[in-house]
Amino acid sequence: MSPIVLSGPDGSGKTTLARLLLSYARSRGISAAVFWLRGSHLLASLILRLLGRFEVFRGLCNPYYRVCVRGALARLWPHVEFWSFLPYFMARRALSLFFGVLICDRGALDFLVWLVVTLKRPSLLSSVYGRFLLATAAGERCVYLTAPLGVLERRADVPLRFLAAEYVLYEALGRSLCRCTVRTDGGVGESLAGVLKCLGLTLKK
Repeated sequence: MSPIVLSGPDGSGKTTLARLLLSYARSRGISAAVFWLRGSHLLASLILRLLGRFEVFRGLCNPYYRVCVRGALARLWPHVEFWSFLPYFMARRALSLFFGVLICDRGALDFLVWLVVTLKRPSLLSSVYGRFLLATAAGERCVYLTAPLGVLERRADVPLRFLAAEYVLYEALGRSLCRCTVRTDGGVGESLAGVLKCLGLTLKK
């Protein structure tokens, strides 16, 4: 069974709903696991931690590492990020062979939005990496989670400017690439019901 991918901006409820889906699947005797995908991985993560030690690279372009990749390094950075991401993507595919259902907290769409927003480069959408990630996202069993920007702002721990930028991109891509959209500004139970309805019978024995 192909993995279930929960995509959406910060504060949309991906992690909460991934855990609820895990409990739902296990309560029905289905072997399940959650695979968490973050923004920067492996080498990219290590380099960002190093750059954060230097004043010239400090900033909120990447609010999790508090780093702005600048200068010549910015031109190379999409390559570093993509090839650091690829092993995680392959690991996810391998893990899906061992579980009845693999629930993914973020997917290809989220990684693409992360690249575009942290680097402030919309042109990445039409790059080789961008086209690959868009095609991959279109083929994923993706549920797009969203809520009004004000709700996301109250939940998320990222600056509003960053959140607004990713929100615009998610709204443009998530609604067209994912199989359905679930608003999460209602109760948790309502959100879970929406995700299960989107998935249809896929989580039943």
